[in-house]
Amino acid sequence: MNFVSIEFAVFFAVVLTLLLFVRNSLLNRLILLTSSCIFYAWWDWRFLLLLAALTVLNFYLAQYLVKTEDPVSRGKLLWLGVAVNLVFLAFFKYFNFFVDSMNLLTGLFGWRMGALNIILPLGISFYTFGTISYVVDVYKGTSRPTNSILDYAIFIMFFPRLVSGPIMRAREFLPQLKRGIRINLPDLAEGIQIFLRGLLKKMVIADNVAVMVNQIYTSPSVLSTPTVWLGIFAYSIQILCDFSGYTDMAVGIAKVMGFNLPRNFDLPYTAQSVTEFWKRWHISLSSWFRDYVFFPLERKRTKWGGQSLSVLIVFALTGLWHGASWNFVLWGGLHGIYLVLERLLLGKKLAETPWTSFSAWGRATFTFILISLTWIPFRSPDWNTTMLILQKLSFVSTQYQIEWYYVWAIITVPFVLLGGMFWTLDKFNEPCLRKRTREHLNNTINEPEFFRPRLFSSPVGDFSG
Repeated sequence: MNFVSIEFAVFFAVVLTLLLFVRNSLLNRLILLTSSCIFYAWWDWRFLLLLAALTVLNFYLAQYLVKTEDPVSRGKLLWLGVAVNLVFLAFFKYFNFFVDSMNLLTGLFGWRMGALNIILPLGISFYTFGTISYVVDVYKGTSRPTNSILDYAIFIMFFPRLVSGPIMRAREFLPQLKRGIRINLPDLAEGIQIFLRGLLKKMVIADNVAVMVNQIYTSPSVLSTPTVWLGIFAYSIQILCDFSGYTDMAVGIAKVMGFNLPRNFDLPYTAQSVTEFWKRWHISLSSWFRDYVFFPLERKRTKWGGQSLSVLIVFALTGLWHGASWNFVLWGGLHGIYLVLERLLLGKKLAETPWTSFSAWGRATFTFILISLTWIPFRSPDWNTTMLILQKLSFVSTQYQIEWYYVWAIITVPFVLLGGMFWTLDKFNEPCLRKRTREHLNNTINEPEFFRPRLFSSPVGDFSG
């Protein structure tokens, strides 16, 4: 069920009406869980059983973790929970990818494995990360497990964020649920505004810019070099407005019901470095990989080769999370390389420059161009298309020169970029923000680890084993 559909409008109107008129807390929870099940089953009811099985498994696993005192047994329970969740994710999302990759090697000897006709469950990457974070946080003692399987099921299945995020931690959501479902006019008004902002991004900007982007990646060889460059920049705007637009709609829908979801995008194209870009882009995902992959790897850094290797592993996995293709792995790997090079080459110069400085605009422009070029393998349907586009961008190819300056792209690319930069400059000029920014720059020049300090330490054990 898509947020932008008549079916969802009717569905949400019914849910909101029931929540408004039913005052019993238990019934409100049951309404929320039932509506989330209906929302998910609308796509394919069979995978609702998978979601329910993972929900029950992780709930009781967390209960056993709390009751178990032996460190060895607790460690085994933790790895059992993580492994089961990852096995489900790997089978549905990556089995055929692994088969195809193996066939590239074994095909040389005349032996090939057969792929399976697997349907990818909607939102499996998002809710699997939610279940893993819950189990790990309970193990580490940074989150108390809920004793209500109903509350836990709502946390996993909460329909605004179920299929497209943002990725949320139980310690962020369950306290809101515990206080009760409260619908009021201020939240209703704010939620509608956020939803309409997301709708504008998705339907007006992203969907219209996609017309040019689709054409560029369908037949890049017949278009001129300036046209392809415009299309590359247009895709940067499309993917931002598409992802952040749908997330805004999710945040707005949750806000209408009185729930606060975390912000997932924060003007990423105003970033002055790739490091800063990943503080602003898909924030819930980058923070998840930081806390549950990077930090455990860092505990092994003396054995495995240091922080740079940890960063490369994290971003290769980040790329793979986005899709089962080597194109995505390449995209993530490139970002990992950028981060390592920035840390090694720039050092103290990596800190954000105040927006009153000309260099801030130059650094942000360079970062946007680099990010836009790196989106090419992410968007390309295959490696051949990637190479064709790179050849066209390099001004090497002169074959076919169809000029196409798509109006929507010409308008939206500078509008979104300059709008974000001028908004940032305007906010920076506020005296209180200038003071906070100076303090932030002074505190983050020598930031030692992956974007931010650790959010937690473990009183009961080490996730790295």
